[in-house]
Parts: sequence; structure tokens; C-alpha cells
Amino acid sequence: MKRGIPAALLLSAASLTGACSDTTSTAGAAGLTGTYDVVLSNQLVFVTSQDRDELRVLDLTRSPREFIPAPNPLEPLSIPVVARPDALTRDVGYDAEGNDVSGPYIYARSSGGRSISVVAADRARLNEVTRLSTGQLITAFAAHAPVAEGQPSVLYYALQTRPEAAEALCGPFGGGVVMRQDLPAPDAFDAATLPAALPVFCLQPADTVLSMITLPARAGVTDSLVIAIRNVTGTSRLVRAVADGASVEVAYKRPRPAPYTVPTYTDLVDIPARLVTTHPAYGPTTARVSQGRYVYVVLDELTCVSADCEGVIALDNGPDPLAPSATPVLARDVTGAPMLTLRPPAGLPTGLTLRAGLEVREFLSDNIAYTSPIPLLGIVPSSNGQVTLFRADERRAFNLDRDPTTGPLHASVSVELRDGTENIRTDQFQSIRVEQPGCPQRTDVANATAFLCDGTLPSGTYRFVFRGILPGLIDLTRDLTVEDAPFLVETSLAAARAVIPGDSIVLANNVGACAQTVRVLRLEDLGDGRTRLYPDLGDADTLGALETCATYPNYSVRAGPTAKPFVLYSGLESSDSYVQRLDVGEAYTVSNFLDYYYHADGFDLGLDPAKPTPTFAPAPLSLTLTATFGDASRLNAGDRYVVTLLPRFRRYIFGVDISSSSNLTAYRLPGSVVATDVDGSSLAYIAYPSADGVLQVALENITDNADNLQYLRAFQ
Repeated sequence: MKRGIPAALLLSAASLTGACSDTTSTAGAAGLTGTYDVVLSNQLVFVTSQDRDELRVLDLTRSPREFIPAPNPLEPLSIPVVARPDALTRDVGYDAEGNDVSGPYIYARSSGGRSISVVAADRARLNEVTRLSTGQLITAFAAHAPVAEGQPSVLYYALQTRPEAAEALCGPFGGGVVMRQDLPAPDAFDAATLPAALPVFCLQPADTVLSMITLPARAGVTDSLVIAIRNVTGTSRLVRAVADGASVEVAYKRPRPAPYTVPTYTDLVDIPARLVTTHPAYGPTTARVSQGRYVYVVLDELTCVSADCEGVIALDNGPDPLAPSATPVLARDVTGAPMLTLRPPAGLPTGLTLRAGLEVREFLSDNIAYTSPIPLLGIVPSSNGQVTLFRADERRAFNLDRDPTTGPLHASVSVELRDGTENIRTDQFQSIRVEQPGCPQRTDVANATAFLCDGTLPSGTYRFVFRGILPGLIDLTRDLTVEDAPFLVETSLAAARAVIPGDSIVLANNVGACAQTVRVLRLEDLGDGRTRLYPDLGDADTLGALETCATYPNYSVRAGPTAKPFVLYSGLESSDSYVQRLDVGEAYTVSNFLDYYYHADGFDLGLDPAKPTPTFAPAPLSLTLTATFGDASRLNAGDRYVVTLLPRFRRYIFGVDISSSSNLTAYRLPGSVVATDVDGSSLAYIAYPSADGVLQVALENITDNADNLQYLRAFQ
């Protein structure tokens, strides 16, 4: 069984790091054991302590921040709840402007459990008001706050099998059911007069509800639920249901995932989802986005195995999410194009939250930091230990590769001519063509003709070495005792596969290389894993080399001057990074299938009939590199063009320093997350089951694309 790290050890570790910063990683001791979920209400973070069948409450208004103490102040407050709680939810509410407000209750359940604890969220109460016994296996729940004064909180929960109370609506056989339970305010609560739970939505046989939310509720309008459903047949779907007992559902769909093509709305498929959430209102008054317009889902990798089923997408319910005529569709991002799936760089999403008005720290290209308020921020922890931030208001990833004056930088190519010693040649001249067919020509790329589409270019470095030494054939030793040794060299078959007739054998001794080279006439496979290279005795240079340098013991093989004179490497020049040989004008295809990972500003699919036809077709895309110059006499043997592909795209991700020198070594696997503003500070709270703790992250101080130690605080 998992146990927490001893409090004395945590406090000792905190004292060692306290000198670095007043927000450096420290630890608050609460004796958490089994931290699987967190929920935020009334500036209180409720945390499961599963092994002790209780909740602990972190008070964000206290200074220093700490867990609310019990009547005995030496102990933190414990709220007894259902056995082994591992899932929490809260009353979701919105004010007249659409801002998030807290309701009176939070709720706790356990996997495989049949009861729900209803807990008063007011800091003056913080107790279990009642425990609802359903008699059936509960798989998901959601709730909303009272829609008007005197109205109840409303809890919805999904049962795997239907109770007798649901048979009149759903029938005696078949799948489970979603139930509705009205709950009066805590100060008027009477368990004896609690109304009975009512069935509101019938599930199909073998369906399981994985997650659900209520769309923003309002007086006089029947509640709407968004439900993520998985079936044992290996399918998943996301539906919208009106919670009126009619069991009418509207399926959320998106264009069929098809790699390297532009999404259309002619071939729609069900959305496999395993986690669903929505957002408060955000944006300026003149263009405010209403609460609940977009539904964000974590895709269900179990029932959809393509790369496009790992990550987060958003669905658009329309300007009025509760309008009966609203037809949900795949959301478009800020450029007007269908939203791309937001994939973490590695691992699978383990949580998702959306919060309006938080600030994050970004770095400009000159490494100057600034803090930027985000209208709607998305936070996604992943199973690889990293956390991804994204622009939920734009429905796209952050791009942190920015110019201080012009914003995000364009994808580009750096082409540099160097000599054999890697010194830059002063006479740089255009020679490389970088082309993605269908993309516009880019004139901002030096020493190359470039046709590039932003958001597709992969990173990488390629070396076009003119008459380069062939891989595995550098500074080898000849056996001078073998007959005809001055005229023949033998090498391994694998190394000789890059050699073609016309290449040059360079003989050398400990003083230097022979001035003349031996031209290869032909190759012979000796049948024992070796290849013999025969010299061209009709070549004047060859005869001079064999006469002057016959006793030189070492040799290398260099590409010849005519047939395929370029030796191409991906990265450094080594046998492992060798790609192939190329003729002048022969294209190398980096990839036949490039997909968009980011829609840059100005991206246009031509979907707006008011706009002119776009000048490029965004898909399918391929990338080729070609040495285009015609006068090879300008290059010397060993000169090379170093081509660097720069996507100019940097996600906003960060990790936790789990090295042995930190006190955060157990913070390896993040789970659910919440975030809020606390006295002007933008803070996220992430549950870590691996550590029996909650990690506080100061978003306006965190360093992106790095493992952080400062500006983190652990509560365990």
C-alpha cells in the first residue's frame, strides 16, 4: 500500500531549498495517502486521501498557504467520506457575466463504489452533509449550482446497471442510466425529505459513461449534459442529452481523421472521448465568448488507435450552447481552419482544466521574459511527467518562438557553405532548393530557394558534402604484403556499398595524403564479406599515385567528381547518420507525408467564400532538398553545404526536477489539475498519485521547456 513521505523528512528538505526563493519547492505536511483527484471550490482545494477514506482541504487564502487545521490545530482537518475516494466533482456555477462561481457542494466517490458523499464546500461547514446510496456501480458524475435563489443543486450520476426506478423509462433490460438528484442548500438540508433520484437518460447495452459535464444551467431551461461513452465492443462516442427523461441524444462528430488531408465535414465520425470539460465566459466585452460554447475533450486512445486519437480537441456548440437548434461541430481555431488535435510531446493526457484570465511567463527570441494574460488557458498534465499549456481561447498550441516586434517567427532554412575544416567560406552562393510542393516561395531564406508552409517544417540538419569521404571508408589500413597490394584495396562489403566506379581512393601515410588519387574502375564482391576495389590503370592521376605513393599504408575513399558527387548526412558526418549519395540536381525527399502541427497566423484554407482562393494547397505536403547549382568547379573536395531546417515552433511545456538533489523525486506521474488566481498570482494545483501529494505551480514564474525546481511547492 502506498504511504506518504514522513512529514519530518519533508520539512527538513524544505529548509535546504528555502534560501533559493520564497517560492522554491517546499512541503506542507498533511499526511495525504492516495492523492488521486483535486477539485477547486471557494478558493479551497479539496484533495482525496484515499487510504484514509477522507478529504483534506488546502486553503488558498491563508498566508502561508496550508491545509485547514482540525479543531485540534496540530492536525489538519479531515472530512470522512466514502471508502477509498478517488474521484471528485463540484457544483459548477456561473454569474450573470458568465464568470465561474462556486456552488454549495463538492462530491466524492470511489471506483467500483455505489455511494456518493455530498460535502458542504463552505469553509464554515466543510463536512459530509449526506451519503447517497445508489445500490448500483457509479462510473461518472457531474453537478451544477442552483440556477436561482431557493433552487437546489443538481447532481447527475451514471450507473452501470439500471435500478428498478429506471425501468419505467428505460425498460427492465439493457444498459445503465444517468440519474438526477436534487439537493437543497446545506442550511435547509433534511435527509428524511430528500427527493428521490430520477432517471433522465438511458444508456445502450454494454455502455459505460467515462465522463460527463452539465452545460451552463439557467432558470427555465432544461439541463443539457455532455456524456463521454465507451462500449465493450471497442467503440466510443460523445453525445449531448437533454436531461428531461426523453433519452434523446445528439452525437458530437468530427471529420474522419485522415492523415495529411484537409478536414471536411462530408464524412463525419463519432468522437472517442474519455474526459470532457467546458469553460466560463472569456474575452473582451465586445467579443465575449459565452460560457460553455466550447466543449473540450481528451480523446480515448483505447478505442481509437491512430495518432489523431491522442490529445485534446474542442467542439463548438454555437454562440448559445443551450439553444435547441445548436448543432455541435469540430471547433475552428483562431485562423478559421478546423482545429488540430493538441497532442502532448510525449505520453498520454492524465488531466485537463481550463481557466480564464491567468498569466504565464513567456520568453522572446532574445531571451527577455515577459508575463502575458491569457483569455482562456488550457493545462494538460501527461503520463511522461510533463505539463503542456495551450491557448484554449485560440484552440491551438502556444508558439513561444517569437520575434519581439513581429510575433511568431516564420519557418525558415539556414544554408551555410563551409570548407572541409568546417570554416565558413566567404564566397557564399545560392545552391540549395528547399521545397514543399504547393507552398508559397519564401524570399526570406538566405542562400537557398525555399518554398515553405509554416507549421509543417520538421527540425533537422543536413550536410551535402561535395566529394566527401564515404561512410566507413576513412583512414583504413592496406595489407602491403598481399600480391598486387599497390594496385588493389579490399574492404568490408557493407562499407563498400556506397562506392561507385569513378570514386577516388586517397592513399596516405603518417605525413599526409598523396597528391594524386586512384580512380576506382570497378568493384568485385569476394564472397566472404569483403569487396575489392580495382584501380583505373588508364587514368593518368591513378598511374601517378600508384607510382609515387605505392607504399602508403592507409587509404580513404572519396566520392568522385562526376557521378553522385554529394554525400548526404542527416546530422553529423558518421556512418550512422549517412543517408545517400546525390547527383547535382537530384532531390532528396525528407518526408513524403508532412502534416500540420500548428496553424500559424494568416493560415487560410480558402474556406471563407468572401476571401480569394488561397495561393497554396495545404495538403498533402512533402519536403525535398536539392543541390541546384551547375558549376561544380566552384567547390573543392570536402566542401559542404550545412542545411538547417528551423520550424520556428516551440510548445509551452515544462517538467519537474525529479533529480536526487531535489525533494521532488516522487513527483513523476501527474494526474488531475485545477488552476486559479490567488491575490494576483496564477497558480495551478496538480495531483500526483506517485507522490501522495499536490504540487503548486506558479505559472507566471515557471520556465518553459525545462525541468523546474523553483516556484513549485509540494503539499503532502
